[in-house]
Amino acid sequence: MDPQSPPLAVLGSLLFTLIGPIGLMPAFAMLTKGADFGARLKLGGAAIGIAAVAFGLAVAVGAPAMQKAGTSPASLIFAAGVILLLTALRSIFGTKGGNPSPAAQPSGFGMALSPLAIPGIVTPVGVAVVMIFATYFPAARLEIFAVVLAILAANLVAMLSAGLFMRRIGVAPLLVLGSVFGVLQAAMGIEFLTSGLLRSALWQ
Repeated sequence: MDPQSPPLAVLGSLLFTLIGPIGLMPAFAMLTKGADFGARLKLGGAAIGIAAVAFGLAVAVGAPAMQKAGTSPASLIFAAGVILLLTALRSIFGTKGGNPSPAAQPSGFGMALSPLAIPGIVTPVGVAVVMIFATYFPAARLEIFAVVLAILAANLVAMLSAGLFMRRIGVAPLLVLGSVFGVLQAAMGIEFLTSGLLRSALWQ
């Protein structure tokens, strides 16, 4: 990776897989079953707002802290590869946690905070990837945060249409997409690992 030219398309693809609507839609549809549009909009909007603040802190506070710690570019790339590969393998082999209870009802800030925003959108691996990119590309932190906001906007649209999607189409296409993106994420993780190792070897 070139520190002067952040691969925003790569970051967008990764975040779509890690914090995007594929896993969020079924959970939101289950949580808001029977709720009207206004309640769904209020709940989804609050969750997106919380997630935006969390990722904003990761970019504005977490990335500078990592930079001050003296992390090398090679170690950042290698760390991203490890995180992506392990997360992809967990997704591919189906070791994710269970879905929220269908008996839950949308009710204010508490549910928007958890389980929707955290850990539904603000996942540990998503935060880690954003922090690594923001540390590696310090001059492009605004662009990186803009990519995060674009994914969050897509999440809000997906949440508002989740009920209709699940009734008309169902979860099967989401499972297929999840598998496809999981394999792509694993390949990208290996690519990052290789790049990190090569950079480390060149600097020795």
